[in-house]
Amino acid sequence: MAARYPYRCQDCGYRALQSRYAAEDAAAGQVPKDREVKATRGAIQWRRRRREFLLYTGGFLLFLAFLYFITRERSGPSEGN
Repeated sequence: MAARYPYRCQDCGYRALQSRYAAEDAAAGQVPKDREVKATRGAIQWRRRRREFLLYTGGFLLFLAFLYFITRERSGPSEGN
């Protein structure tokens, strides 16, 4: 932990430990990596939202189907001879 300090990316908020003796050139090389991390996190969040949307929509449709079947009028046996 010696000679390291916490670093937070201003764009995505990613936190990491960075060396105090890192050259400025190395820090400039981190920008594409930070963008990649941000893009990966965005993709994960999008998949999570899509999955939640599909699950809630499916549950709602099943609930509507259940309501449809319990509220239908039942047709009894016909007595017409």
